[in-house]
Amino acid sequence: MLYILHQNTDLEEVKTEILPLLENKEYQLLTYDNVLDIEDSEKSVILTYLGDQELSEFLPKAAEQNWQVAILPHPELIFTGKGLGIENDLKQSLEDIFGLEESYNLDMLFCNGKPVFQSVNIGSVFILKRKDHNNNLFSEFYNFLKNIRKLSHLSHRRFNLSVDGEKLINTSGLGIVIVERSSSSIISKRLIEDSYMNDGMFHALIISPQNILELIWFLFRSLVPNTKTFDQLPDFIGRIKTSNLCINKCGSLDYTVDGKQETNEEIEVHIEPQTLKLRQSSLYINDKNGKEAKKSIKIEKLPTGEKTEELTKRTLPWWPRATTEEFQDLFKVLRENAKLTSPFIVMMVLSTLIASFGLFGDSSPVIIGAMILAPIISPIVSFSMGMVRYDTNMLKTGISTILIGTAVALLVAAGVSLIIPLKVLTSEIDARLSPTLLDMGIAVASGIAAAYAHAKEGIAKSLAGVAIAVALVPPLAVAGIGIGWLDWEVFSGAFLLYLTNLAGIIMFAGITFLVLGFAPFRRARMGLIYTLIILVCVMIPLSLSFNRIQTEAQITSQLEGIKLDEAILKDIKVRIGKPLLISVKLVSSESLDANKMKMIKTKIEEKINKPIKLEVISAIEF
Repeated sequence: MLYILHQNTDLEEVKTEILPLLENKEYQLLTYDNVLDIEDSEKSVILTYLGDQELSEFLPKAAEQNWQVAILPHPELIFTGKGLGIENDLKQSLEDIFGLEESYNLDMLFCNGKPVFQSVNIGSVFILKRKDHNNNLFSEFYNFLKNIRKLSHLSHRRFNLSVDGEKLINTSGLGIVIVERSSSSIISKRLIEDSYMNDGMFHALIISPQNILELIWFLFRSLVPNTKTFDQLPDFIGRIKTSNLCINKCGSLDYTVDGKQETNEEIEVHIEPQTLKLRQSSLYINDKNGKEAKKSIKIEKLPTGEKTEELTKRTLPWWPRATTEEFQDLFKVLRENAKLTSPFIVMMVLSTLIASFGLFGDSSPVIIGAMILAPIISPIVSFSMGMVRYDTNMLKTGISTILIGTAVALLVAAGVSLIIPLKVLTSEIDARLSPTLLDMGIAVASGIAAAYAHAKEGIAKSLAGVAIAVALVPPLAVAGIGIGWLDWEVFSGAFLLYLTNLAGIIMFAGITFLVLGFAPFRRARMGLIYTLIILVCVMIPLSLSFNRIQTEAQITSQLEGIKLDEAILKDIKVRIGKPLLISVKLVSSESLDANKMKMIKTKIEEKINKPIKLEVISAIEF
């Protein structure tokens, strides 16, 4: 017997749309209120012309009574039809139903006793609210864009998860998406690869981003048109594949089952294997149906303990942040490195000695070799970490060690300049008197390298230490030589370069630690204010250096290649001082006497509108 189950309000549609397609079939019309009047139910087929609301009540009853069911398209059939993967054309659907001689036994997913045909969404971020019946990429994208506006107000909520009656994990997250098949949600489509209809399992995805930036990146990747799943599950997403799951927390949980809002103190989800007899084809029925599936749990990177406490207390931060327990070994090492020790003083003295001899000897290899010994990376990195985490003890210890190391290097270099009876500006010394943008670039890259090497295991920290020493110890040694010579220009130029590089290294090492997620949860606002104050202080030498670089570059561009009194100016070098020192090569067709050179000096002063001291190399061009 063929029963056509419908609502009283749909009787006219059944008579005009469905009955003409039944031809000579024997059937009986049955209203939804009289569903229990079915006779010989196990051999009969029940054609339903119902919406989601009625089917969510009827299908569990049909499964319990072992009835054969076929579902016809209906204007209010949205979640059930898509969840079961059935035909949405009435004529095609009937042809398919009458062409089958047997039914398929399907798993059914239940949430607190109610059937789930697409997804259970716990939390507010990933709820896919629909204002129409279209479930395509554009509607999903529009829904996600609406949620992105709420990012700054998002916060974690606690979840206690249990499987098979045993406690699994106490964690936190923005939400949980539960689906039987990967195609049931735009999120699960990109995260779940192996998913079959009758494997007796469902998937739970715990969405637990720890900062807004990684959430935005994930949303962007999820919505880019692509049929492939992610090669690797994002670190902030936990995945559980099981046949049952219990979720609870202190207080009520808001969630949706196929778009319908629910509230409960506990959510229990389970699979009833092969319980529904479907007498029609489904997109999800294939040769892998009934494949034996194994339970899978991947929750190692979900937040627990102190991190869960911090994430649930406040809104989601924009940048990664870290708890003390996550990096306690690194913090312990950095606190030790910030302390002033006798080995630090000894190595600082030795590296400065070798660097000073290399500067006088005009030997780059000797200078670079000396940097291998320089220990100055330790207090600098510690100070940068203290700045990011607002650790006053680390800040005080680090800055005092840096200052003492600086003073020791200046004294040693000054002593060497007094011992060596030479007062010659070698090319290596001269190169440290005029900071350039290249020097600033070295400082920036060195700061990033130092922080990254300390943050990541397996990277040799000594290599980053050499890079920092190259940027700091040579100009510091030249500044000490300037003290020994009582030459203010040498001291001021080299010491400004040292301060510039030191400030750049500290600032960008701190920024690197911030980006890598070492900022604290607690005192975050105070730490940010403290960091900004320090950054303003270190920007002072940077701005002075930049102004000096800008002035030198402007004068060089004004003079390079111009012709004055039949002499062409080449290889312009400018050193800021009182007066301004300009070194120039004069190229002419004949030798220049002193009077002509004085005239050229006067014209240069008129051109740049500043008094100068001129150093000339004369060259004759034939």
